[in-house]
Order: sequence, then C-alpha cells, then structure tokens
Amino acid sequence: MAGSTLPHRWSVGIDLHKDTLTACVYCSCCGEIRFQKIACRCRKQIAEFFGSLPRPHVVAIEAVGFYRWLWEMLEPLVERLVLADATQARALAGRRMKTDREDAQNVAELLACNRLPLAYAPPFEVQVLRDCSRQRNALSRQHAHVLHRVKSVMNANNRPGPARMASSGLIRYLEAFQSKLPERHGRYLWLCVDQLALIERQRAQLERELERLLAQPLFAETSAILNSFPGVGLVTCATVLAEIGDFGRFSGTAGSTPERSIRLASSGPGTSPNEGRATCAGCWCKPPGRRFASIPKSNASGFGSVAKPGKRRPRWPLLGAC
Repeated sequence: MAGSTLPHRWSVGIDLHKDTLTACVYCSCCGEIRFQKIACRCRKQIAEFFGSLPRPHVVAIEAVGFYRWLWEMLEPLVERLVLADATQARALAGRRMKTDREDAQNVAELLACNRLPLAYAPPFEVQVLRDCSRQRNALSRQHAHVLHRVKSVMNANNRPGPARMASSGLIRYLEAFQSKLPERHGRYLWLCVDQLALIERQRAQLERELERLLAQPLFAETSAILNSFPGVGLVTCATVLAEIGDFGRFSGTAGSTPERSIRLASSGPGTSPNEGRATCAGCWCKPPGRRFASIPKSNASGFGSVAKPGKRRPRWPLLGAC
C-alpha cells in the first residue's frame, strides 16, 4: 500500500573492552543510527540503557574473553541476545577503520542483514559446570606443580620418596625418614605437605560439586552415556559436557537423542555408529562376529589404529571430533 511504512527492527552491536563498551543502535528500515559509550563499572547505567531500548530488537556482543559478565547481565533485559564471532565479523568489515564505533556499527549492520557470524554461548547451567570443572582442573595443575617440587627435593638427596604422592603418603614418609634428610629439606617438604593437603581438600569439595551438577536433569542422561565409555570418569565426563555443551548443535546430530549424538560425534565419516564400541584410546575395537584381520588398520576419524585398544587413558575422542 502506498504510504505504508516498514516496522522498525532494531539491531544493537556491542564492542566490549575491559574498561568501556560501545553500543551501536541501528534500524535497517529507516537508517537511524546512534552510539552510546558507557564505562563498564557503571552497571546501573548499562542496565538502564539496555532496558530502555525500543522493541523489537536483537543485541549482539562481540566475543571477547571476558564477555560473560555482560551476557548474564543483559540476558533478562533484552528480547534476544547473541554472541558474535569477532574474527569472522572483522573479516567481513572490509576496509572499515578499526575503531570502537566502527566495530560496533559493523556488528549491528551485519546483524540487521542476517550476515553476522555467530559463536556458541553456553547456557547458564553449562557455564556453571564449565567454571566448576575448570577450577577443579586448575587445582590439579597446582597439585602436580607441588609434587614436582617434592620430587626435585627427593632427587637432590637420592631418595625415592613415597610410593603414593599425596599429602597422607608424604606425611608417613617424613615421619619415618625425615632424620635421613637435611634439616632444610625436611622443612621444605613439610611446607609441601600443607600445600598438598589444602589443594586435595578443595579438590574434593569441587568433585562433590561436580557430582551434584551432573545429577541435574539437563546432564543426567548424557553423563550416564559418557560414563559408560571405558576410561571415562567423573572429571572427564564433566569436562566434555562443560566444554562441548549441547551435542545436538553439531551438523548431522540435530534432532537426535543424546546417545546417537555422542555416537555420531565419536565416529568418523563413512562409519556406522552402531558397529563396535569406543575404547579408552578413542578407537573402535572389533565388532562382534567379525574376523580381527578384516578390520582396517586405521579408522576414518583419525584417532589411531584400531588393531589395539590402546592404554587405559582417554584421548578425548569427542573433543577431537569437534
């Protein structure tokens, strides 16, 4: 109809930095555009600005390593929130200058014409599991660092040290053999005992937290399938679920059950997900009823030979498939 106007659809692009954020509000129908720069410490001002945006609107945050605080703040305030892939969005900018306003406008314009490359932003429950699993893995690295120091002190004295490298084993060893060590090295090892005991206590608390999180309905079914894999335990299962998130978001797994999605992610192209089973090394062992010599020496997924099951350690077949 003559004289009719198109409905406004607002696209908001955000260029986020540690100290400030620059927002570009753009309407593709009328061409209206405006910018707003806000300090990140002014959380109340950020909430008021995005809460007063005209509707309907879509907000896109350019992905950076510290975007999560803004995501969780804006998620209940805006109609739709997406995460933009910063590298690919910049590749589509052409010869546009590299400034905060230009980056925010580039994200808003790509969002308005449905050309914005998107990145995966995990839901809140997955993010909580991710934070917990990463904290637990960080404690394990600290534990290993202290054990390296213990081994270094033992090697300096040509002593084998305790067979089980934990705080309890080191305490028993020092109570029995401290007199055979130099006085200064005995003091150093007792300091290591304090560090190991603290880390082990905190790590046990986080593992109990991981068990509680995996028992939630969102993760219960998938975690039960992952735990059925040989060599996969609590920590591996939690890490895979936290880092991958929803298995159904990968190509070829849409609409599948969790069990079929995991099988499709684990098996390579041209292989049937129902043949054989996953071994600890991420390979497929002999399917029942077939001769061992008829199995090829390598599978299509690239996880090594299927002629031997491998060591009792997982090689992240799911992470490698992604």
